Amino acid sequence: MRADETLLLSDLDGTLFQSDGTVSRENRAAVEDYIAAGGMFAIATGRDPHNALNFIGDLPQNAPAVVINGCGVFDYEKGAYLHGWYLDMGRLEPFLRELMAAVPDMELQAYTDVGIRYCTPRETANAQLMAMHQPCVFTTLDALADRSFFKFFLYAPEDRETAIMERMRAGEAAGIFRHVPGTTDVGGAITYHEILPPDVSKGTAVRFIRRMPEIKGRTILAVGDYWNDYELLEEADVAVAPANAIDEIKAICRFTTASHNDHAIKHIIEDIIPAL
Repeated sequence: MRADETLLLSDLDGTLFQSDGTVSRENRAAVEDYIAAGGMFAIATGRDPHNALNFIGDLPQNAPAVVINGCGVFDYEKGAYLHGWYLDMGRLEPFLRELMAAVPDMELQAYTDVGIRYCTPRETANAQLMAMHQPCVFTTLDALADRSFFKFFLYAPEDRETAIMERMRAGEAAGIFRHVPGTTDVGGAITYHEILPPDVSKGTAVRFIRRMPEIKGRTILAVGDYWNDYELLEEADVAVAPANAIDEIKAICRFTTASHNDHAIKHIIEDIIPAL
């Protein structure tokens, strides 16, 4: 298959990024060559688009990007959202306030239409997590009353996990939100939680992108390594997992390629796409 017949959507952490959070020269060069040959490329990430930019730098993208775990479709060339899916704060806010009261040392990040906002004090923020989520502004939930919310990201010490999980299960069962747990090895093994609009995932954003006129007729390939990539890979025409992906992700993919530390994107562009 030719590059100009395809669109490649790539997860960031554990996929496009190496373990140190950088894009390898090999992956960067492959993406540049792919776009020059007529391919369309964009990221598909749980990150805020401006936060992702801190890590991808000038990596070219010429297709709509999936951001905030599918809550937004973002055009990096225009610097604007093309579409968004938002939380129902009328239902969610009482739950959040109850959770904050029950777990007062919890960190809460709000992903809004104007970027990341910390709704808990700077002095209690985990320094390494905070560094990962720049740019951000410290404020309060009350001060954001006029904003639209894509998702909330929360983290608390390990001994609070039981209290958080009990409330998360109750809130998701009530249909208030979709709960997406995650882990990172920044500062040790840290478990975090994301609150998304019900029924929204990276796959939701892919369905929106697929209907765009400029995508018509292209085969959509997607690559990802973790649970939040599941729907992204299900929705793609061709699903690929890096060698470091969890087994459940590998099981639903047509191909498994090199690990994120061995230039997975380069191998997809140079080996998998031409063989389709």
